[in-house]
Amino acid sequence: MTVLRARELYRFYRAGDEETLALRGVSLAVPGGKLVTVAGPSGSGKSTLLACLAGLDEPDGGSVYVRDIRISHRPEHERSALRARHIGTLFQSANLLEHLTVRRNLELSSGSSGPATAPVPGPASTPCSMRWA
Repeated sequence: MTVLRARELYRFYRAGDEETLALRGVSLAVPGGKLVTVAGPSGSGKSTLLACLAGLDEPDGGSVYVRDIRISHRPEHERSALRARHIGTLFQSANLLEHLTVRRNLELSSGSSGPATAPVPGPASTPCSMRWA
């Protein structure tokens, strides 16, 4: 079962007369139980992609689905409810509790008291980890 799907994501940022294309037609499908890494140089759109996938930011084009539910292009209160039900997000290391494991930090961020659906390997300094339930 595909737990996360994105189709042709585009995201633009404007500053004055300048326009930056952060995402250019990004598509992906993540089956349940798979770990996916997003890697690239600084400024390549990794954080923008993760924010769009989690419904924290709206893509300017394309769609994001979590468990076949469209999360993109909905009012914030609906995206918030979908995030609360289906997405656990763990942000930069400044938001981690050092005395807890990565797994426990993920459980706390998603409001879950049980185990995460998949282990998240790596040090606590991993830039961003997400869990789709």
